[in-house]
Amino acid sequence: STMNAAEEQVKYLSEATKKVKEHAFYMKRAIDANDLNTTLSLAADMLRELKTSLLTPRNYYELYMKVTDELRHVEDFFQALNKQGTPVVEMYEKVQHCANVVPRLYLLIAVGGVYIKSGEAPAKDILKDLIEMVKCVQYPTRGLFLRNYLSQTSRDKLPDTNSPYAGVGGDVTDAYDFVLQNFSEMNRLWVRLQHMGGGKDSRKKREKERQDLKILVGTNLVRLSQLEGIDSQIYKDVILPRILEQVEGCKDTIAQSYLMDCIIQVFPDEFHLATLQTFLNACTRLKEKVNIRDILQSMMNRLSNYSDGQADRIPKDLQAFNLFNDCITKILEERSNLSLPEILRLQTALMQFALKCYPGRMDYVNYCLGMCASVLSATQAGELDDSSVSEVEELLSIPLASLALKVLDLKQYAELLTYLPYENRRQVATTLVRSTLFAAGSVLDTPEKLEKLLAAITPLLKDEDAAGDAPPPTADDDPSVDEEFEEEQTLVARLVHTLRSDDTDVQFKLLSLARRHFGQGGVKRISHTLPPLVFSGLRLTHKVKAREVEAKRAEEDVRQKTEEKEKADALRKENEAKAAEDPDAPP
Repeated sequence: STMNAAEEQVKYLSEATKKVKEHAFYMKRAIDANDLNTTLSLAADMLRELKTSLLTPRNYYELYMKVTDELRHVEDFFQALNKQGTPVVEMYEKVQHCANVVPRLYLLIAVGGVYIKSGEAPAKDILKDLIEMVKCVQYPTRGLFLRNYLSQTSRDKLPDTNSPYAGVGGDVTDAYDFVLQNFSEMNRLWVRLQHMGGGKDSRKKREKERQDLKILVGTNLVRLSQLEGIDSQIYKDVILPRILEQVEGCKDTIAQSYLMDCIIQVFPDEFHLATLQTFLNACTRLKEKVNIRDILQSMMNRLSNYSDGQADRIPKDLQAFNLFNDCITKILEERSNLSLPEILRLQTALMQFALKCYPGRMDYVNYCLGMCASVLSATQAGELDDSSVSEVEELLSIPLASLALKVLDLKQYAELLTYLPYENRRQVATTLVRSTLFAAGSVLDTPEKLEKLLAAITPLLKDEDAAGDAPPPTADDDPSVDEEFEEEQTLVARLVHTLRSDDTDVQFKLLSLARRHFGQGGVKRISHTLPPLVFSGLRLTHKVKAREVEAKRAEEDVRQKTEEKEKADALRKENEAKAAEDPDAPP
């Protein structure tokens, strides 16, 4: 039974741990006595516990941690002996007489670290020697942990640029060659774990064990990303192609999913921009079961955060949107097994990327909406499954935050709304009204604009059956339905304050249009939406009245001025006539 298996694991682990402690106790005594031969013999006994194949990877990891903790004393002892004058090469040769393979290799790696530090031999030669020797352990769990120890021990001793071990000890090429080789071998061992026999149940178990061990493989990529001497050119020409060769070559779903995600997370943004085409090409060649959307979305998010809304951070000549779009198109052509929600999620991710990295490129947003509309055109409205419905709702809600009313200029937006059931259209309508109210400088100043908005928010203005008077759905025992209704209608009422035109005739048209739509909403709605319309109407009458008064006053002024001018003209003419009759009269 499973309980027995779990109990057995506890028993195996505690027995092995007990032996490790015992051997370590005597080993430290030998170290205190400065006795190299006895120390090596006891260390080998302790390390022999790592030869077990009885433990699960998780328990093996616990044992490994205990053993390598004790092994630090041995490393320090080698260091001390070297300081006292024992050449490291002597210890290096002595360790090779250890009869058992696994203990011998752990000890070789421990001495190897001291050897590199001593400078008695070039770092690159010792690293090559060690990477060759560890090849003889091919049992997956043992091999993975042994190589992990090699990786841990060597990480601060690689001949990287600006490292004390560079120069005679090699250069960054030797450093990354070593890490890449270790990575390739560890990935092979990790994938091999999958094929260690057994039926379906044991496959599930192995998959879980592999998930527990993946960090050991991923650590190599972290090491590569920390090498100072690697620039984006080296990454583009050497590092990424060699990693991708492993990823594609292993033909394993778990490995491909994990390693592609690792690449995205551990390497810098500049490297991703320099290699986007290569990375996306590799995405199209992954196994069918790999969740490609997760990978693409992860890369898009990474670059979106980097660009942070500044269009100039993504190089102009890169055309990242087109690259992602080409990749998605190819995947849709080749993967017939993608579900509708998954296809919609891909387009939503691409649209989010466009909104963040190319603000103002409405054509990109419209393109994504159009792609979704054409995919949906194959399904009948009202026939979408819940998952697709929530994806369409998400798709239509996302652009509202940054575009607000501008979404109504997108041809495809209104079309996509028709695929949503009434309830979901109501949700999108609420978000649209909110974003209109809160967007800076949002003004509805033409009847065309208002008509588009009111058409888009119909679910807030009247019930689905369109009879108008039917009360909105209320649940007697659920006051939250009423609360939601009140909140929605308050938002609609506030829209009235955004109807603004300096031309009173246009303003009258706007209010009349709103009144016509609001009037279809039944008594319950009108009680919210009519008052602001009435007040706006009153404000408009005051404005018109004021303008009329103003116009009358202007008219009166003109009339008065005209009369005065006429009087003056008549007087002048009279005087001129008199002067003509009697030339001697005084003027």
